[in-house]
Amino acid sequence: MQNVSSGPRRAIYALSALVFLAMIVAPTADRLLHFAPKTLVAEVSTSRLVAPTLDPDSWVRWFATVRRGYLDRHYNLRTVLIAWNSFLDTIVLASTSANSQVMAGKDHWLFLAQDGSRNILEDARSSDPLPETSVDAVARELERRREWLTERGIRYLVVVAPNKNTVYPEKLPDSLRPAAPEGHLAQFVRYIKDYTKVDIVDVTPALEEQKKREQVFYVTDSHWNAHGAFAAYREIMRQIVKYFPQVKPLTREQFQVEQFNWLPGDLANMMGLSDHLKEDRIMFVNKEWYKARGVSYHGPGDPHFFEEPQRSVTGNPELPSALVFHDSFWWELLPFLAESFDKGLYVWLRPQTDLEFRYFDTDLIEKEKPDIVIDEYTERYILPPLRGRFHPKIAQSAASGG
Repeated sequence: MQNVSSGPRRAIYALSALVFLAMIVAPTADRLLHFAPKTLVAEVSTSRLVAPTLDPDSWVRWFATVRRGYLDRHYNLRTVLIAWNSFLDTIVLASTSANSQVMAGKDHWLFLAQDGSRNILEDARSSDPLPETSVDAVARELERRREWLTERGIRYLVVVAPNKNTVYPEKLPDSLRPAAPEGHLAQFVRYIKDYTKVDIVDVTPALEEQKKREQVFYVTDSHWNAHGAFAAYREIMRQIVKYFPQVKPLTREQFQVEQFNWLPGDLANMMGLSDHLKEDRIMFVNKEWYKARGVSYHGPGDPHFFEEPQRSVTGNPELPSALVFHDSFWWELLPFLAESFDKGLYVWLRPQTDLEFRYFDTDLIEKEKPDIVIDEYTERYILPPLRGRFHPKIAQSAASGG
C-alpha cells in the first residue's frame, strides 16, 4: 500500500534542498550581480588579504589571514543577515542573546554588553565585590602618577564617566538589573578616596540628578549626549576651580540647543540597524564667541595613541594649561572644557587590557609641561575585571624618571 504522506514528504525534501542550494549560491550570485542592499555593520575588520605569488612567504601570509577569520567577515550577504537577525531580536522579539555584543533593553534602549574580554552587563549585575588586590593595584598606580606629577608641580585629576547601564539600570532587562545596592564604580571610587591622595571625580551622581529633568544618554549609542556631558562638565569644574580660582565655569544660559534629526548611534551601527534605529542628536551651541580654537599638533607620535592628538588655544595666559589623556567620552566634554585652558592637548589613548593599565606618557608630559594632567576613563576601562588578575604597569619612561 502506498504511503499517502510520501508525496508531501518528498515536496518538503525538495523544498529544503532548494533552500539549502539557494543559501549556498546567493553569496556568490550577489558578488556578481550586487542585488543585496548595502548595510553598514561596525565591527573590527581583519587584515587585508594578501595576493599569493610565487614567493612561498606570500602563501603563508595568505593562509594566516584566512585562518584569522577573513572569509567569515567578507562573504557576501553577511551584513544583511546580521541586520535581519538584529532586527528580529531587537524590534520583533525585544530580546537579544546573552553573548551578544549589544543588548536590547526596555523601550528599544541599546546597551554595550561586551567589550573585548569584558562582559560589562554580567559584571555589573554581579553582587560580588571587586577583587581588592586588583583595585589596590590600580589605586597604587594612580597614586604613583600623582606623586610623579606632584614632584614636578603639576596637578593630577582622574575623571570617571559611567557606563550607560550604570545611569539607566531601569532600562535593562530585568534579568540584568544590578543585584547589589552599591555598584562597582561606587566601590572603586570610595577605595581611591580612602587609600590614596588622588583627586577623583565620579560624575555619576551629577548625571543621575540631571536625568530627572532631561535624557542624558542616547538610546542607540553607548555615549552620553550634550545634556549629560554638560552635567559632567559642571561637576568636573568644581574640582578645577579649587586648583585654579581664575577659571570661570560656563553657565547653561550661555548655550542654545541645536537638534539634528534621526541619526543612528554606535550601538545601532554595531547591529547593522543604522537604517532602522535612529534618534535626534543634540548639540550645545555657545551664544557667545568660542574663545578656544583648534590648532595643528606637531609633536611626537606613539603606538599607544588611538589617533593624532588634538590641541586647543584660547590665547589667555591667565588660564592654566592642560594635558588630557582620554577615551571617546571626552569629545562631548571638549567644547566646554577647552574654554578653561590657555593651551590644551587632548590625547586619545588605546584602552588598557586585562593585564596592563592604560599608558601614561611621561615623555609627552615633560615636553608639554602642563599645569594639570587629566586622566579621563570610561567606567568599563578603569574597573578591574571580576575574573582573573589585573596587573597595571607604569610606563617604562615613568619608572626610569621617578
